[in-house]
Amino acid sequence: MYPFFIGNNPTQSEIKLANSYFYDKPVSVLAWKLFLPEKEFDFDHPAANPLAHNRSGPPLKLMPPTLTVVAEHDWMRDRAIAYSEELRKVNVDSPVLEYKDAVHEFATLDMLLKTPQAQACAEDIAIWVKKYISIRGHEFSY
Repeated sequence: MYPFFIGNNPTQSEIKLANSYFYDKPVSVLAWKLFLPEKEFDFDHPAANPLAHNRSGPPLKLMPPTLTVVAEHDWMRDRAIAYSEELRKVNVDSPVLEYKDAVHEFATLDMLLKTPQAQACAEDIAIWVKKYISIRGHEFSY
């Protein structure tokens, strides 16, 4: 999971990195304005902020195992780490993989796919996915 959360109360990374590079707060705000119904627009909408105090929907303990990938220079970093921590509190396997000198979507943007961080991330994700395939009794080969 790449974090794509927001909320009414900004985190330290959101304050520090709000205008840091091409994927910043204004772009994220635009995305949420396009996604959320106009009459329900709120950064603490359950779809935008799964940790909001007014959250509805299934309890976090029913969430599937979630691998969270965060980048050092991702303005949504703190919120993603907090989500992973809350999942772990209810016994959902939710490790966080953090990559130094990286930005949001570093492992999926074409121009960054050959970076050491993206290569390491792809390998780390493959290991984690293989673990869950083998837990279910299946074999994984490539």
